[in-house]
Amino acid sequence: MVNRRGFMKSAAAAGGLMLLPSWSAGKQVGPNSKLNIALVGVGGIGGMAIGQLLPCKQANIVALCDVDDARAAKNYKAFPASTPRFRDYRVMLDKMDKQIDAVVVSTPDHMHYPIAAWAIAKGKHVFCQKPLTRTIWEAEELKRLAKEAGVITQMGNQGHTNEGWRLIKEWYDAGILGQIEEIHIWTNRPVWPQGDLKMPAGQPVPPTLDYNLWLGVAPYQPYNKAFVPFNWRGLRNYGTGAAGDMACHFLDVPYSAFDLGFPMSVKGNSTPFNDYSWPSQASSVMTFVNPRGVDNRIRLHWYDGGRKPKAIKRVDKAFLDDPRNNNATFIVGTKETVYTNEYGMNTRIWPASRMKELMKGGKLPQKTVPRSVAPGKPFVEWTLACIEGKQPKGNFDYAAPFTEMALLGMIALCFPDRELNYIPSTMSFAGCPEADKFVRSQYEYRSEFLPSKIML
Repeated sequence: MVNRRGFMKSAAAAGGLMLLPSWSAGKQVGPNSKLNIALVGVGGIGGMAIGQLLPCKQANIVALCDVDDARAAKNYKAFPASTPRFRDYRVMLDKMDKQIDAVVVSTPDHMHYPIAAWAIAKGKHVFCQKPLTRTIWEAEELKRLAKEAGVITQMGNQGHTNEGWRLIKEWYDAGILGQIEEIHIWTNRPVWPQGDLKMPAGQPVPPTLDYNLWLGVAPYQPYNKAFVPFNWRGLRNYGTGAAGDMACHFLDVPYSAFDLGFPMSVKGNSTPFNDYSWPSQASSVMTFVNPRGVDNRIRLHWYDGGRKPKAIKRVDKAFLDDPRNNNATFIVGTKETVYTNEYGMNTRIWPASRMKELMKGGKLPQKTVPRSVAPGKPFVEWTLACIEGKQPKGNFDYAAPFTEMALLGMIALCFPDRELNYIPSTMSFAGCPEADKFVRSQYEYRSEFLPSKIML
């Protein structure tokens, strides 16, 4: 069984979880079998998993886990009373070890890494909501652990299963777009409190909530309904702000279409914020060395909290000024400009008249990039991948560096208007050692919520 108490606090910083050889591969599921799935996080975004998995004939939800009975109550009703329910993921994975093939993690960001790591340590396949983790180091660790364990993984990003990035890749490869000049992405997030906030005073903890389990690895702060169960996204101990919420959707399209990889530099600025909360408005620019860009450079501009670009090539000012257009992606090529939404849908050459012209003239290429077996349904795609024993495209090998790229924009906000040069191989910043600390958690994990090693 897993020793839940013996984890040394230095392990996370020094080397992380160790998997012994007997657990080097996840449990294999036969092609005619069902995947036995446990859900950690049933309320809130957990409803998305339930909505996709319950109708899926290959999925069998065998256990439910949520720290908040009241928040999970509505979704609990979708299951028979006999379905085991837990508050503590560690207890669930110990008691039902042999009955569980795979785990879905749908919790606040700060608990993605510990829960996914614990599940991987038990040899389970793992689906984890976006962002994959709260820090760059955690993302690298999950990628390493999953590869060592041989489990099937996926990050919850429905856009990666959609047409958008595939179409754009095909258009670029066919020469329609020309070379990429720049990319502009903006979102109305955050739609929750962020900025120069102060920690609220404590309130009585509702009897339906196990607040200690909700905090998990995070340091203690008094409970307050101001951040539980939802507004934690804007707080640095728990969430990753607007970037964690939406950059992990928006950025997937250019990242996947153009194989962006890590940026050579990132620079950001924002409204005031502090160690407790992320800013209410922010913007950043990432520069990628990429042969698809003009002069082998692609510049990606990110805006949140109501910020927008002042002008975009081939896009009329009326569109930019319209408050209804508060989430958008525009990819500017030397020949054409492309629009897509936050989930890689409604993808088209801009303006619409130009798209119609290309379609009428038969100028758009055939679809050559393989499509998802379950467009818009990443939980189903992952379930089928687990049964087939093949990694889906959204696995942790993809999700970890992608999440890290998005998180670099948040680190840049801590050094306003300073160009940071990131070195992925060492998870450090050239010429700015003071930025290195933000690659890891700024607090010491509460160790009882992390696995130490497999005890034979």
